[in-house]
Amino acid sequence: MQDHINQPSPGTTYNNYLPNAKGVIIGEQQHFTQNNTDGVDPTLFVQLAGYVGQISPTLGMPEPDRAALERVAQDLHDEATLENPEPGRLRQFTTQLKDKLLEGGATMAATMGVQMAEQALGVLVQ
Repeated sequence: MQDHINQPSPGTTYNNYLPNAKGVIIGEQQHFTQNNTDGVDPTLFVQLAGYVGQISPTLGMPEPDRAALERVAQDLHDEATLENPEPGRLRQFTTQLKDKLLEGGATMAATMGVQMAEQALGVLVQ
């Protein structure tokens, strides 16, 4: 039987169980890799992009503004339908849509779009 008690350890080992934790770093690591396999449910983002595409002609926006709104909606749709959408890009495009809808005026359709954007942003982990 070997004596393991007085042998120096090769380094510190941290074993942590943190259910539902995301973006957590514990200890004194010099080199750290974290893989997050939790995906983002893109459903709300796809619905928002589709909704904006449908209502954009009814908002009474100048043509350049409406075209920009539709372009951002398409960018959001493209990102949301990727196999593994990037949360930062979803946030960016959704925030842009929300801002453009707020700039466009206070129609019921725009207000519903803003609410949909806020709901979609709410599913992203901060």
